[in-house]
Amino acid sequence: MSPDRQTRCFSIAGMRIEVTAPFSLPGMILEERLGPFSGEPRPAAGVVRIDWRESSEPLSPEGELVYDPGAIWRMFRTKRAWCAEISYADRTQDLPREEIRSLLHANEAWDDLVLRERRSGAGWHSLLSLGAGELAVRTAILGTDGLLFHASAVDDNGRGIVFSGRSGAGKSTQLDLWREREGVVAMTDDRVAVRCRAGEGATCYGTPWGGYPGCSRNHAAPLRAIVMLEQASENAIERLSLPTAAARLACRAFLPYWDRALMRRAFGNLEELVRGVPVYLLRCRAEPEAVELVRSVL
Repeated sequence: MSPDRQTRCFSIAGMRIEVTAPFSLPGMILEERLGPFSGEPRPAAGVVRIDWRESSEPLSPEGELVYDPGAIWRMFRTKRAWCAEISYADRTQDLPREEIRSLLHANEAWDDLVLRERRSGAGWHSLLSLGAGELAVRTAILGTDGLLFHASAVDDNGRGIVFSGRSGAGKSTQLDLWREREGVVAMTDDRVAVRCRAGEGATCYGTPWGGYPGCSRNHAAPLRAIVMLEQASENAIERLSLPTAAARLACRAFLPYWDRALMRRAFGNLEELVRGVPVYLLRCRAEPEAVELVRSVL
């Protein structure tokens, strides 16, 4: 290994994330989001290795385009596995090669990855702590019985609660209502990792990818309930049936639409989750009474 390269370990969603990179490189800017997640879990649910490499040439994706969600990234199938092109530029047309910010090469299991980036200009910063790192973790977690959701989460005195729903349904509002209660830890406002294993129960985790830096904590809690949110004029809560719960959660999960095998694994994880953790529909106003309503079913 080159003397200027180091390997650092991060603990994200119970997984050991090993990143090899020249961490002294100006523009890496990792501490703001990844710094609180430094260290390693014991025991680790899985190990993911990411090798960061600088490219001196313009980046060009390899393989056949198989999935394009319309913004930030596209997935290509290569002879060996996968290549994700990641850029935060507006992509109304195919990007010129010099505008592609990074390429993330992954094996089939998504536990051995290479992130290639080309530095450009004084304002350059690595996408390792943003879209590239998130895509790597949210896919690798599938192999450890986990899923990543667009959701917020709190630890209520040892009871993990995940709040999800459509944009604007009140995920951040719930966080504000709960965070001032005694014994409550606000874990994240935007990205929640969940793992459920038969015989072991379910756990929810804060991740580095909150809506704003500093909104997420490296914290885990036993998951006691998932609450789907809807705004309403009156407060009410009801438990959802397994099929309804699975359908609603699938819409809020980050799923690997580019690969059938990974999708099967994701839905297997989802089925285990809804069988092991109650899912509720909370219709509510943005008021403190909603907290006690949720607590009444825990």
